[in-house]
Amino acid sequence: MKKSLSYLLSFAVTAGFVASAGRVFADETGNETSQTEITQTFSGPVETLDYLISAKTSDGQVLCNFVDGLVDTDKYGHLIPGLATEWEQNEDATVWTFKLREGVKWVTSEGEEFATVKADDFVTALRHAAEFGSEMNPIMQGVVKGYSEYLQSDFSDEAFESVGVKAVDEMTVQYTLENPTPYFDSMANYLILYPINRDFLESKGEGCKLGSPDKENCQFGAVEFDSILYNGAYIFTDNTEKSKRVFEKNESYWDAENVLIEKITEIYDDGKDPYSVIKGFEAGTYLSASLNPSWEDYETYKEKYKDYVRYSLPNSSCFGIVFNFNRQSFNETNYAEDEAERAKTHNAIMNENFRKALRAATDKKAKLAVSQPDDLAESSIRNINGFPDAGSLSDGTSYFAEVTKQYNEMTGEERDLDDGHDAFFNADEAKSYIEAAKGEGVEFPVHLDMLVVENSDRLVKEAQSFKKSVEDSTDGQIVIELVMRDVDTVQNIAYRSSDPAAMDYDISTFTGWGPDYADPKTFVDIWSPITGYYMHASGLGTVDESGEVADKEIKEAVGMMEYQKYYEEADKITNDHDARMTAFAKADAFLVSKCFYIPTQMQSRGVIISKLKPFQTPYAACGISGHRFKGAKVADHIITTEEYNEAYDDFQANR
Repeated sequence: MKKSLSYLLSFAVTAGFVASAGRVFADETGNETSQTEITQTFSGPVETLDYLISAKTSDGQVLCNFVDGLVDTDKYGHLIPGLATEWEQNEDATVWTFKLREGVKWVTSEGEEFATVKADDFVTALRHAAEFGSEMNPIMQGVVKGYSEYLQSDFSDEAFESVGVKAVDEMTVQYTLENPTPYFDSMANYLILYPINRDFLESKGEGCKLGSPDKENCQFGAVEFDSILYNGAYIFTDNTEKSKRVFEKNESYWDAENVLIEKITEIYDDGKDPYSVIKGFEAGTYLSASLNPSWEDYETYKEKYKDYVRYSLPNSSCFGIVFNFNRQSFNETNYAEDEAERAKTHNAIMNENFRKALRAATDKKAKLAVSQPDDLAESSIRNINGFPDAGSLSDGTSYFAEVTKQYNEMTGEERDLDDGHDAFFNADEAKSYIEAAKGEGVEFPVHLDMLVVENSDRLVKEAQSFKKSVEDSTDGQIVIELVMRDVDTVQNIAYRSSDPAAMDYDISTFTGWGPDYADPKTFVDIWSPITGYYMHASGLGTVDESGEVADKEIKEAVGMMEYQKYYEEADKITNDHDARMTAFAKADAFLVSKCFYIPTQMQSRGVIISKLKPFQTPYAACGISGHRFKGAKVADHIITTEEYNEAYDDFQANR
């Protein structure tokens, strides 16, 4: 999710919207707008409604419309009250106390009031997350006192007493942390700290009862509208697979006056027709669309909308190339018919110089320019597994500048790792790395299976661009095998599954992340060989049943265990901001230096035209940027470039 999670790149760069006739209101600029219905596209299904369990943006971007948490963000990204009206920390930021808003209603899928939100709902939720193996558990491990130990316990009431969450009284919830955590209030904006009503949870099956988790006998969070309660702006009312889904306004919502759109309909778009959204826009179906430079008539469209186009904003998400260090499945392959070929590829992936050769052979700009103008494509390049807004040093040095400094000192190189240019693409360097790899026993040519969604025009063209740049830059010594499969096959393997053995590829571009809270740890921890979310995408386990690090030999060979040391040393620093920033920058620099992951880009950006008023919705609701409809407003005309730029200037001035 934004503060995200890994997330399959969407097929349409931007969503489309439609307005229907209905009540009219005036916004603050005086433009008349329709407060009725909007429609947008979607590409991936909701896998669960259990918002405490899933770490996938495709789930969270839906669920964050149904449930509120302790804090929220305004349209500028500032933390503001949500279900908590006020909060405070103790002197060393190890105890955080949140006072809840009175009278917030839980309602059923029929809109009937069930209960009011209480402090126990937050205690219940965190216990449920632990007991049901939330994909977000690593975020709480080492943060909430006793949480890691509870994950290894018998889940008894006695064991839970040691976990640092409690209802001080009916309307006050308190968290006790392992170490000083001055950014914990920003973590409270994330789904794993959202509430669940205990009575409702335990009514959904014997397996839902706290202390006795049994997923097979628990229907809480099943993809049925009545499997959860709602305290947020919308209620889920329709969900037809690969067709449509509908959200309708929760009339009992505590902040209903700021929910201006009463119904949202999402229409499935598989990406096969690159013109589908612009056709809908021009037919009056959608209110927003993106213009795609790969269209033959792109310049015609650009000229037609020259007074209205603008670029989508830079974002904090990072996508890249993930290596499978322990591939165990070979059902989806173009080359690996015998064990000798498989071993050859595995040996290459385990070699640092080979990985660096692939990085140097990858033309990131050319790949992105399939669906973006050249200048936007270049500005969307990312070289670091992190986000620029992670913080800065007291002298004003940006976090990315510090990572660059640490990387250059670590490697003896002189590279600028900031966004907006490719720090590594160089065919001569690629060939030099290949020669070094040959000297270390790597046999060439090396073939790499990579899954591609066969019916997505954009993703196919991007994959073809990637293949061309790698093979041209290495004189065919690295061969990218484009394994064309349907969307369900790709999503099931590369996105939905958390089983390392199911990762049926050599490399994947379907894994991305966004920050969960305002600290560089939020990116560094995803590559922890002990708890990291990216381990399964890399074909690796985390910790086995006996508590030992899984696949430790592989992790040591590629540098992950050394990376863990950098991570742990950084996270120990809680009372010296500059030292913490520098230590985390060293961890990020080490990852880039060992190249066990290749960051390539931000989340997809595009050339946008829209009737939606910009910068009106919460900037990062429930840890996800740009997917919450609360506050959304529709103008009576296409937003001009000038109007957008004025709104952007205001956003920049106040963020």
